[in-house]
Amino acid sequence: MAEHRLVREKTSAAVVDHILERLFGGELRSGDRIHHAELEKALGISRLPVREALVILERDGIVSTKYHRGVFVEPFDGQSILDDFEIMGLLSGLAVQRLAEKQDVDAVATLRTLLDELRATKPADKDQIYKVVSEIMTTEHRTGGSRRLRSQLRSHTGFLPRAFQYINRGHVATVRAHSRVFDAIVAGDGEKAAYHRREDFQDAGRAVVRELRRRGVIGM
Repeated sequence: MAEHRLVREKTSAAVVDHILERLFGGELRSGDRIHHAELEKALGISRLPVREALVILERDGIVSTKYHRGVFVEPFDGQSILDDFEIMGLLSGLAVQRLAEKQDVDAVATLRTLLDELRATKPADKDQIYKVVSEIMTTEHRTGGSRRLRSQLRSHTGFLPRAFQYINRGHVATVRAHSRVFDAIVAGDGEKAAYHRREDFQDAGRAVVRELRRRGVIGM
């Protein structure tokens, strides 16, 4: 593994991001063993954040620990990725459904402002689009989700941001997807809001799988 010093803060989150980058880039494959010592040396960090990162990845089903053998990459295939997006869509859908039923005035006002900001963002500014979309979903999840639901949603915060980088969806489609959910929330139609959110995640999952197959990262 080539030396790759972390530029940002050396935390377990940074290690998680590094491992996912290698996974989505095709450097790590299903069944590959992950060596603690190699990560420590390559990233210039201590053993603790590596161990913490692997615990996070095991919780999310990305790796598994084999007793007396080490840590290995779990199957990384099309169906697994589709399932990840399906689950996230269901969880997020439940949050927006409850938000629609609650009719939280402050949350609706915040979402309206964020949607206006998303519409005004230049299509070429991918980083800003991602930032605003993240703020929209954080607001929806924080306001509509219970403690348990928010905890489950947070468990996907490492994997999905990396996966979303492989979706070549345009600005107009992104605005439309979030506008449909917002309109349903404002109308108090929780089932419709949940349906649109699940549909959006399903479409996103299929787009990620197509792109990873095109790049040869996963098989057909």
